[in-house]
Amino acid sequence: MSTRGSSATAPTAFTHEVLLYRDDATFLAGLLPFLHEGLAFDEEVVVAEPPDRQELLRTALGPAAAAVRWLDVTELGRNPGRLIDACTTLLAEATAAGRRLRGVGESAWPGRHDAEYAECRLHELLLGTAFADGPPWRLLCPYDQVRLPRDVRTGALLSHPLVATPTGGRPSTSFSPDAAAADFGTPLPPPHEGVLRGTYGPEDLRPTRRTVASFARSCGLSVERSEALELAAAELATNSVRHGGGSGSLAMWRTDDAAVVEFSDRGQLTEPLAGRRPPGAERSGGWGLYLVNQLCDLVQVRSGSWGTTVRVTTWR
Repeated sequence: MSTRGSSATAPTAFTHEVLLYRDDATFLAGLLPFLHEGLAFDEEVVVAEPPDRQELLRTALGPAAAAVRWLDVTELGRNPGRLIDACTTLLAEATAAGRRLRGVGESAWPGRHDAEYAECRLHELLLGTAFADGPPWRLLCPYDQVRLPRDVRTGALLSHPLVATPTGGRPSTSFSPDAAAADFGTPLPPPHEGVLRGTYGPEDLRPTRRTVASFARSCGLSVERSEALELAAAELATNSVRHGGGSGSLAMWRTDDAAVVEFSDRGQLTEPLAGRRPPGAERSGGWGLYLVNQLCDLVQVRSGSWGTTVRVTTWR
């Protein structure tokens, strides 16, 4: 299949850049040439930004904004673990139409929770692996250098191989592709206090599900969100029994704005992308973590020689 929009600057592989901006002017200066170039090459141009950033770009683009596909990243990327799946779908649609994909995505927008920023960083680090063998496309990720926490700004340079400049992308001297494995293999920080704990085995799957459902209701979650957390708990407990040595441990706690449930077992997960996209058609299993990502606000998976932990957060 021929691909429209090819040019002397068309990528031959996935290209992942970070745009560091300080205000509206530097935001527009970094994005408008990128967007205009994509439109000139008849590429599929997709912008995933918060609504206020979208409005700024729409106004600056004028009539050209009608040729851009606009997505609300605060919905699309509410759980960062869903973003690779969303990118995969967008890439497949563009490729099927014979076009290259060019995207803008601000997954780490100002105002997110600290735990969400940690997952945004892992998401960014995993993008290179996720799209290493697919059709070439470009992704530019804006990061607010004024309102974001310092560690998030530093992480942006660590997780992107290229830094956008007025003359094109330059290599990031801080880029560390090995950081994905390091992040994935580092245990999550423990909760501070007020933790309810238990264990489960093959005979305890239904009681564990009921325990989580009761905890969700006690946290004041809506019926819909309680049921989603209950179903996620059932999937995770079953995964532990099947793949984590036959048993596991459960921890539950609440914060000022969230209900948190954590499952741990002795198994080791060697694929950091697990749950971030559907399993291949040739596989009959592997859907549990994917389903949990679709159900929950935030899913944090960490695994190493010490075992595997899946922490699920539901915002209240």
